Amino acid sequence: MSKGLRDEQLEVLRVLYPLYKEEVFRRREQMMRLTAFACAFLVLLLITLVALSSPRPVDLTVRIFAITGTALFSGLFVYLVLQQYDRHRLAKQTLIEIERILGLYEEDLFVLGKTLYPMDWQTAWLSDRSVTVYIVVITALTVLVIAAMLVRV
Repeated sequence: MSKGLRDEQLEVLRVLYPLYKEEVFRRREQMMRLTAFACAFLVLLLITLVALSSPRPVDLTVRIFAITGTALFSGLFVYLVLQQYDRHRLAKQTLIEIERILGLYEEDLFVLGKTLYPMDWQTAWLSDRSVTVYIVVITALTVLVIAAMLVRV
């Protein structure tokens, strides 16, 4: 553990650590839920468009409103996912800093010849691409729905 920390400071870190750890997991789960909801809605919309398409063409104004609504819906969910991602990253950075201060990455402090946590945990989160996958999936489904609106509606 870092030298020079008073007992009160260590106690604060011990209280904050589980809170930040929970926050990191909660934000990740929120990103997944937002993505799942948006994708489920878009898939349902796509199935509905294909199954219930009208034999006669729909007015251009209706198409424009439908496409705009779909784009706004998807844009809102991408924004919400990105908002959760930013908060997730901030919580993760703080969590790793607390772990460093508590000595969880110091060799021999808890386990002889080893660190308690793998050293790469400090930087592994930087290469996490899950938010990219979430956004790509929402975008791809949005494009499919808009294409179905243009072709079938």
